[in-house]
Amino acid sequence: MVKAASQRTDIVVVGGGIVGLCSALHLQRRGYQVTIVDRGAPGNGASGHNAGLFSISNCVPTATPGVIRAVPKMLVDPSSPLAIRWRYLPKLTPWLVRFLVASRPGRVEQISLTLAGLQKQALRGLTDLLVAPNPDAGLFAGGHLLAYGSDAAFRKARHGIETRLARGMQVEILDAAGVSRLHPVLEGRVHHGVLVPDSYYADPLVFTTALATLFTNRGGRWLPGVVHSFRIEGRRVAAVETDQGSLPASNVVIAAGAWSRSLVRALGFDTPLDTERGYGVRIPDPGVDLRGPLIYMDHHVGITPIPGGLMLAGTDELAGLHAPPDYRRAEILIKAAKKLFPQMNSDGAEPWMSFRPSHPDSLPVIGRSPRQENVYLAYGHGHLGFTLGAITGELIGQLVDGDDTTVNLDPFHPGRFQMMGRRRDPILPS
Repeated sequence: MVKAASQRTDIVVVGGGIVGLCSALHLQRRGYQVTIVDRGAPGNGASGHNAGLFSISNCVPTATPGVIRAVPKMLVDPSSPLAIRWRYLPKLTPWLVRFLVASRPGRVEQISLTLAGLQKQALRGLTDLLVAPNPDAGLFAGGHLLAYGSDAAFRKARHGIETRLARGMQVEILDAAGVSRLHPVLEGRVHHGVLVPDSYYADPLVFTTALATLFTNRGGRWLPGVVHSFRIEGRRVAAVETDQGSLPASNVVIAAGAWSRSLVRALGFDTPLDTERGYGVRIPDPGVDLRGPLIYMDHHVGITPIPGGLMLAGTDELAGLHAPPDYRRAEILIKAAKKLFPQMNSDGAEPWMSFRPSHPDSLPVIGRSPRQENVYLAYGHGHLGFTLGAITGELIGQLVDGDDTTVNLDPFHPGRFQMMGRRRDPILPS
């Protein structure tokens, strides 16, 4: 039930995915009464449907110098790891232009440094929320492996590996024997590996649901509903307007993932947010004994052992929020995994599709609204929402309290985007 106007809520968090939940939990620790408004149940969106990896070393942006050569393949090859639907291309074109600009070598270098700085704080933000590892929350230690079945795949990945090493990321390069010692099931199948030892993995649905339970157990309120507008008074939001009624608030956090763009437009500004539609599969009885998660880099498929089976994830599609899912892309993941594990049983496989909120420069927006002094922004984490949710929540707590932030937030400001050929302006046209 929506609170009456006389019962003001300290903070309304719009969005109950991993970023919204972590923001709410950090705010609770600071003594705030928090209400989350979300259109679905905990874990219903991308936060419960991903590879479940805390990708601490993944500081390489999606847009890299060679990406422009791959765009034609994205348009014509439905099996490409990143595909574009022709019908969505006209609407996507402005995002793609910025994506290509972000792929310039100098910009890639800047983005990589920025991501690395945030990722190095990520585990602290997580363990501050929840003692780790914690099997009850579906969270496990042990790191994850980037697995290369061929010499060619390993050579192709050299730039990404060198970038991780240059940023001081904790990675270990393994030969075939090293991979086999780590995962005996991979003997004779993988020739090279890169181990990320100091990271966690989880069943994302179990983990996100556990955070939601922690939030409500600490006195937080979860309200199902859709936010459609705001009541603005001067430079402040006085209330969040939902399909269930009006919710007064002293502060507001926008953490609605792929749906955040329509919300910030209602607040009078914009960022070039779109969605990478991620596909995956839960396999209940795979018959594969895997000691920990890996990404099979030859075919860009993440394979994560979860209680009761395997989670496959990895293929992306640029087609917006409204096109129906194309579950053939989930079938591609099964075929790719069977190249590594021919004995894998895929009976009972449950495909899914989720929306990864992505800016063209692979960086989220984290900061205060350029229009309203009591609105805070936390969205657009792309492939790294699961990894960066907790540290983002910590930063939101620091911003709300007016503390110095542990990370320089200038690179994540919504005003970093600029119109082509125009001066830099923190407010983009709708």
